[in-house]
Amino acid sequence: MGGFEVDRKISLGLDIGVSSVGYSVIDVDTGKVLELGSRLINGKIGTENQARREMRGTRRLINRKKQRRKDTVKLFNEFKLIDSKKDEHYFDHFANNSDPYELRVKGLSEKLSLSEIADGLYHIVKRRGISYDLKDADEESEGSEYENGLKINNSELKNQTPAQIQLKRLNEYGAIRGKVVIDEEKILLNVFPTKAYLDEAKRIIEKQREFYPGILTEEFEEKYCQILTRKRDYFVGPGSEKSRTDYGIYKEDGRTLNNLFEELIGHDKIYPEELRASGASFTAQLFNVLNDLNNLHISSYEDQKLTTENKEQIISELKSTTSNVNMMKLIQKIAGCEESDISGYRTDKNYKPEISSMRIYRKVHKKLLESEIDITNWPDDFINKLSFILTLNTENGEIRNQLKNRLQPEYDFLTDELIQTIIDNKESFDIKSNNKWHRFSIKTMELLIPEMIKRPVEQMTLINEMGLIKNSGKKFSNYKYLPYKKIAEDIYNPVASKSVREALKIVNAILKEYGHIEYIVVEMPRDKNEDEAKDQIEKFQKANGRLKDAALEEFTEAIGDKSTVDKKLGVHRSKLLFKIRLWYQQRGMDLYEGKPISAVDLLNNPDSFQIDHIIPQSVSFDDSFNNKTLCNSGLNQIKDKKTPFEYMNEGYGQGFDSMKAMVMKNPRIDHNKRKNYLFSENVSDIETRKRFISRNLVDTRYASRVVLNNLQEFFKEKESDTKISIIRGKFTSNLRKHWKINKNRDTYHHHAIDATIIAATPFLNIWKKGSSIFPSNVESEDFFDIKTGKIIGNDEFNKYAYDEPYNGFYNELRNATDRIKFSHQIDKKMNRKVSDSTIYSTRVAKSPKNKKESEYIVAKIKNIYDADEYAKFKRIYDKDKTKFLLNKYDPRSFNHLEKIMNTYPDSIERTMSNNKVKVVRISPFELYRQDHGPVKKYSKKNNGPEIKQLKYLDKKVGSSIDVTPDNAKNKHVILKSLKPWRTDIYLNHETGEYEIMGIKYSDLKFNKGEGYGIKKAKYLEIKHREKVSDDSEFMFTLYKKNRIKVENMETDESVEMLFWSRTMDSQKGYAELKPIYKYKTEDDNWPIYGNAKKQIIKKLIPKNCKIWKVNTDVLGNPFYVEKEGEYPKDVLD
Repeated sequence: MGGFEVDRKISLGLDIGVSSVGYSVIDVDTGKVLELGSRLINGKIGTENQARREMRGTRRLINRKKQRRKDTVKLFNEFKLIDSKKDEHYFDHFANNSDPYELRVKGLSEKLSLSEIADGLYHIVKRRGISYDLKDADEESEGSEYENGLKINNSELKNQTPAQIQLKRLNEYGAIRGKVVIDEEKILLNVFPTKAYLDEAKRIIEKQREFYPGILTEEFEEKYCQILTRKRDYFVGPGSEKSRTDYGIYKEDGRTLNNLFEELIGHDKIYPEELRASGASFTAQLFNVLNDLNNLHISSYEDQKLTTENKEQIISELKSTTSNVNMMKLIQKIAGCEESDISGYRTDKNYKPEISSMRIYRKVHKKLLESEIDITNWPDDFINKLSFILTLNTENGEIRNQLKNRLQPEYDFLTDELIQTIIDNKESFDIKSNNKWHRFSIKTMELLIPEMIKRPVEQMTLINEMGLIKNSGKKFSNYKYLPYKKIAEDIYNPVASKSVREALKIVNAILKEYGHIEYIVVEMPRDKNEDEAKDQIEKFQKANGRLKDAALEEFTEAIGDKSTVDKKLGVHRSKLLFKIRLWYQQRGMDLYEGKPISAVDLLNNPDSFQIDHIIPQSVSFDDSFNNKTLCNSGLNQIKDKKTPFEYMNEGYGQGFDSMKAMVMKNPRIDHNKRKNYLFSENVSDIETRKRFISRNLVDTRYASRVVLNNLQEFFKEKESDTKISIIRGKFTSNLRKHWKINKNRDTYHHHAIDATIIAATPFLNIWKKGSSIFPSNVESEDFFDIKTGKIIGNDEFNKYAYDEPYNGFYNELRNATDRIKFSHQIDKKMNRKVSDSTIYSTRVAKSPKNKKESEYIVAKIKNIYDADEYAKFKRIYDKDKTKFLLNKYDPRSFNHLEKIMNTYPDSIERTMSNNKVKVVRISPFELYRQDHGPVKKYSKKNNGPEIKQLKYLDKKVGSSIDVTPDNAKNKHVILKSLKPWRTDIYLNHETGEYEIMGIKYSDLKFNKGEGYGIKKAKYLEIKHREKVSDDSEFMFTLYKKNRIKVENMETDESVEMLFWSRTMDSQKGYAELKPIYKYKTEDDNWPIYGNAKKQIIKKLIPKNCKIWKVNTDVLGNPFYVEKEGEYPKDVLD
């Protein structure tokens, strides 16, 4: 390989997870593990980024609303409606008690003062309604309260303005905003379109212009209406022509998109400049039909393929019919054959033939005929463009705009009436599956379709014949190592993309170290994020546990004696328990023979029944529970290399149709297992074998193809013979199970152990039988080249597949644990979440202990009538009732609460459904309410407001951010739980001790020209607060997950840990630490730090100790740093 020195032959295994990458390097010749490690990354970063994006979006909305109001005030000042230039805040002029609804209604017909006009028009800008017409409201709300409320509004808007409707409702029902319910039936909503507010504003301006023609000019009206209606469409995103950003339609490379979401559609691989077509387009539907028809085999035809005439007739029938279509019957009719003659089709979850039938086209055709519109007269390209717009856009208003602006000028027949009909029936274009976008563009499909009609050729074969997949030249010619960022850009899932970047960094590091890699085998993540991965594991374990418990319970019941079952399980536990699970799932039946399996026989003669692989392993590479069945031992020997279909077609067993009926009626057998039982294709067929390999051995999902194809292309360009494969996790799991390597998820070791198993897969003896794990030309999940090998029996397969690849490899694997290296990705980014988003109110009060004034957070008892909330109230009351604000500011009302507490009990006896009496907790206030109605505040006439919530003083305010608005009076609100960013370590030479200072994200600022950082004055303030001496020497900075080594210089005792954060601000020098090799700690004892339970919160550098920062490379190799610079970084002047 050019540029790399070939030293020894190695195999690299990579176990890529959502928050980790395990790697292992083994010697190809000896099987020795040369090195291995676990790279840990933040799998939740995608979720955290999403939360930040949502908060940023909310801030933008608030800022735009504020800016709209400021611009309105500026306009009013410009045209002399008001004079508010001396006001402290832009909204001060409108802080009066005039009723804006009355002003707006009055302004339609009577003269208003200039100040009143400003109040009314400002109020319209403040609440300008929704941007789309009420008739364009989301059809998902059809029949709902929301839709019914909109219908009422739409009807009333025909002869009234929003203000007239709102004022009438205010006078009649005392409410406008939110949902107003009348007589428990009629729902009134305060939802009106911006257009209605615009019309009202124009009418007010027009009327008032009669009295103030020099002020309310046409220029004023135009500028006001621009402010009122301006809105950034959701599909535009941030940025503008002048301020371009790749996060919106205005791209930094000069391109301007029509819709931001066009970027997510993806581009055609054949013509990269073309976007993929909508799955609902006419061309895509026609293409899918032809591809499925060309895959069919008609056994009664000489060449077993449909003719051109057959295909044209089928397409003509699909285009013209409006009735339901059974594709099998249609093909039988056109081809003049029997159903049994047709094969090569896909099947759905109910194992019925699944052949594309232009379903969307036919549905639209039928639906629009009800409006006397025949889409067979529409040009194909019109349907293609229409489908693109309907698939890309969700809001009716935007669909209308797109059809008017993009298609109406091009197609004369597209009238406003037809546009409305299309919008009314847009659900007919909906694609219910995930395949909303076709993998090819219209351009590619239009090139292929004529050939697909003429010849019985499948899409990928045709693409290769026509030479459409071109080598774009040497993609990696300018790179000595893998450009991991560039490759990962093609993976759209941010979590998977990040994991792949880290894995490719490891490949580069191994290349630098060893010069050449013989084999690279990768396992990709199966889940989208860390939470999903944990949920899937938990879900699987719970389901597995339930199945085991239910099986054992039913089996014990059938035996009638638990002790007998327990005794047998004591001898044959795992094997017998597995057979019992299968017995339970099969409802005690041998599905091959159709005869019962006696529980007694199974218990007493377990060897009379064997576990058979439904699809032979050498075909399916599937050793999972879903590919196993319990059957008579004799039958298993005969079936061996056959599928149930082949076996029963030879006259054995109960017959395939009988077995199928039994399987379909059994609710305990899930979809995937049913597919195996009912599999009827020819296992000798290469394409069939490839599908099994894709499902159970080689991973051909999109992200996996990106990794595989880029790795293959890179090493090919470098003239290296490196072989690469992406294998599925279930195959690795089978090896682990057969090799009896237990998986402990409580630590991070298992990532490296799995990677070692993965690295060894090329050397399994099974590949000597002709099959391979190294595919080539992987174009899609269904189209790739790989050697499949011959079909062998399950016993022979087990011997070759699961025997250790090298002598002593099992021991090598087990003994590798102590050599595993760990590296943790460090997050140094400054624009992270500053704090929790909850806003807390505070009060200054005297401490009951020392009578000193302190600031406290105000918390709430949310509902005094709730039993749990009352228990919380009682705990606080018993400890210190002076904490309650009601006690301080309204003692007579609080006394009333105390009387109720002393009068009513906090528990009652309740008769349950089983007639047993149970003592249950209850709030005394709830018992009072049942007798006297709600608890009310004290008043002379006993008509005070209801007491439902109680405020109390909670904890003292610690580190926080003051977010009190400028115009707030006598209030103080804060954000707490400030997030730590980094900790700087100093050494005080005078005392010989280390000093630390913690910096939080809230301490950071953005300086134009300098970027993010901490202002020098703020840094010195923190340094002084943390009691770091001015003469202390800066040593280094620690971020979350930085590794440290601490050593006692007197005893030589040392420990390496992960630094987590500076904590307990009131305690000098304290920090939270974590173990390097696991996340949780449970009552562990650590060198230097001693015992720790769930958290390790200790003084970071105890007395007589020295600390090193331990930097690690991506492979986990440590580099010990005593001092990293003269001054701390990112301190701004």
